Amino acid sequence: MRLRFTEKLIGILGTFVVLGLLITQPVIKGAEKEVKRTTTLMAKLMSGLIIYSLYEEDVQRVLRDVIKDIGFPIVITDQYGIPRAWEGIGVNPRLFTQSELNRPQKLMSNPNFRKILRAIQRLKNVAKPIPIRKGDFVVGYLYYGYPHVLSYMRILPFVLMLLALITFIIFYTFARSVHVYEIETVWVNFAKGLAHQMGTPVSALFAWLELLKDENVPDYIIENMTHDLERLRAILLRFSRVGGSADLKEQDIKSVIEDTITMLKERFLKNIKIELVLSPCTLKIDRELISWAIENLVKNAYEARSSNMPTIEIRNYKDGEHCVIRITDNGKGIEPQYRKKLFRESFTTKKRGWGVGLLLTRRIIEDIHGGKIRLVRTEPGVETIFEIRLPIQ
Repeated sequence: MRLRFTEKLIGILGTFVVLGLLITQPVIKGAEKEVKRTTTLMAKLMSGLIIYSLYEEDVQRVLRDVIKDIGFPIVITDQYGIPRAWEGIGVNPRLFTQSELNRPQKLMSNPNFRKILRAIQRLKNVAKPIPIRKGDFVVGYLYYGYPHVLSYMRILPFVLMLLALITFIIFYTFARSVHVYEIETVWVNFAKGLAHQMGTPVSALFAWLELLKDENVPDYIIENMTHDLERLRAILLRFSRVGGSADLKEQDIKSVIEDTITMLKERFLKNIKIELVLSPCTLKIDRELISWAIENLVKNAYEARSSNMPTIEIRNYKDGEHCVIRITDNGKGIEPQYRKKLFRESFTTKKRGWGVGLLLTRRIIEDIHGGKIRLVRTEPGVETIFEIRLPIQ
């Protein structure tokens, strides 16, 4: 069985992530090992170079000159743990004089000096301090850490995964939008083409009907043919408007719903209880298209009837700047696997049908009238509620 579009995208993303980790992890680990080894070697070399300068008068100048270009955090202390020089820990190396450092008790209240002491403890946990020796005596310690770039290298795989995820989301959203747009374009073009192609023969049939009226054809035949042709013309009018420009005029939504239900009762609404709880609400809408949208929802509710007392309730009310229409039925409900497809894909659970009713309904409500349509809830045998929200202004 062919994988669905979403599953293919997830598979592609997973493949790229795995390949990225397989490629980057060995490189990152190797680079991390080299950085640690080079840093340790440099620290040991420095500890040997500063042996003879640790107790000289110009100790700070010498040590600063030695470590000023070091690319990793470093703190040099004497044998008593008093810091003598530092670099890369966020404290100015020239902040304290040598005489001030000789009296560390007076600096304990200084936040920068405490920051140096915290850096010493932190570096001690990163790497074992290197003793600075003069003969057999330890005259100081060199505390060091690893370059900051090493921290970035450690989180690089996770950054790559995050970027891959963001890229996937953007690509998926774009692809999904294109997919929905292509479906809508197909049906809109189909609607325009159908209305155009069928318009001419329907007009011709009306002309032939006028001729039949003069041929002593029984009145009931003329009436039925006229009714069917009017119905066919109304359908073509709907298709032409949904595929082109709508005819927006101020209409009372209450009368639109009432007229739609009256027409549906004549056509197919049999053996079902229809409850209307309506109030006047004037909107700028295309009456024919809104009637079609309501018809699609009512027809779906009717075809989903299952109980001994099937009921469809339609009510409307004002909610701030919107007029809300709710269509409720107590039928079979909508199965979970179909709920995500509502208003997004052409699908049907019937043996016959194209499954474009809800797709065209969404176009009528959202694209043409700037409203919203959604499935509020569905529970088989209890209630299924669809909601339409149309802007009043």
